[in-house]
Amino acid sequence: MANSSIEIRQDLNLSDIVDYGDSHLSRVIQYLDLYINIVFVFVASVFALGTNIANMLVLIKQGVRGCVSLCLFSISATDFLSTLTGFISVMFKILMHLYKQPGFNPAAVFFLLVYASAVLYDVSNTLTAFLSLERCLCVTLPFKFKDIFTTKLTAVVIVCVYMLCFGLMMPHFLSSGLRMKTFENSTYLTLWLSSDRIAVDTYIDVKNFCQISVILGIVLVCTSLMIISLNISSKFHNKDTTTTAKPLKSSKTRPEVNFKVSSSMPTPEITNHEGKGKIETKRKNKKNPTKNKDTIKDPQSNGPLTKENTARKQEKNTQSSRNLNVIKTVVMLCVICFVCNLSRIIASTAIVLEPRLKIGREYYDWYQLMIAVCYVFQLFNCSLNIFVYYNYNQSFRETLRQLLGCKSNT
Repeated sequence: MANSSIEIRQDLNLSDIVDYGDSHLSRVIQYLDLYINIVFVFVASVFALGTNIANMLVLIKQGVRGCVSLCLFSISATDFLSTLTGFISVMFKILMHLYKQPGFNPAAVFFLLVYASAVLYDVSNTLTAFLSLERCLCVTLPFKFKDIFTTKLTAVVIVCVYMLCFGLMMPHFLSSGLRMKTFENSTYLTLWLSSDRIAVDTYIDVKNFCQISVILGIVLVCTSLMIISLNISSKFHNKDTTTTAKPLKSSKTRPEVNFKVSSSMPTPEITNHEGKGKIETKRKNKKNPTKNKDTIKDPQSNGPLTKENTARKQEKNTQSSRNLNVIKTVVMLCVICFVCNLSRIIASTAIVLEPRLKIGREYYDWYQLMIAVCYVFQLFNCSLNIFVYYNYNQSFRETLRQLLGCKSNT
């Protein structure tokens, strides 16, 4: 019994394994699933592949250095691999509906490719959660974590994330595979499942639910903290701008009386304090004759507003603006990740609560439709990143325009 195995039927249509009662409803769900895979998934997959290729080319041209850029490149590369694997699986899904058997079982290849695409998508979501955690710590506790997340540490974390996600799915890879089988005087590839595959499926369902819940929890908390930090920074920036924009008091508000006296005599000066005139005497400093000249002072540093200070202040404002744009980029990526994965956590919850929502069970058609809808949102998550980079990264925008042959407006 330990060496026995479970094999999928070779009629190429898994929905025929059981009797669903309402064959008309089952057929409608199958056609709806096929329509989603042919129209939405095909178009969205091509678009996602193109956008991720563009993301990787732009990031390579800019130079992949630093924690954020390395994470963004890894996310784009992983999204590309996940989308490509899913796109290939759709071709075999169409063969399943067409009842074609080109020397192998399309359902077997589709089964393996779907799981491979799902693992890569888990890697992408985990990297997004790590990026949100890194930015959140650097924003909320900059003095403690600003210099910790180096490029080397980020590379190590990315490798560990890949190993973790594939390690969690190792029971699947050990309990399934392709094998040759003879059927009606012909040999072809089919799917092999181990005898304990039912227990493995239960483990995978629980794993998917726990993993996506932890990822979305981290993304939600970190995004909330970063949004709060953005609001505080915006208020401080507005206050700083208002303070800088205040006009300096004119020197004409203070009446002066000039006397023609010799340089050796003290120079009387009349000042007005709260309506009362007082005469103060000051002896001119002959060594520094320019000391008494009016100089414009920086209202923040109480120092002279020279060209050097102005350039330093502009550089500081530019750096602050770049940091804010990086935070906004990560926040938008987290928002997209959270929204697009809500359908996945709902599906994972439904699968855990309803055992019949599985392959070969009573609600298999509904299971297929639910997975197709989740995959559409997965493609949205993999393809919308380019719009975030384009809106919040001026360098990315200019580089992308150069790659596309567009003239920059700047």
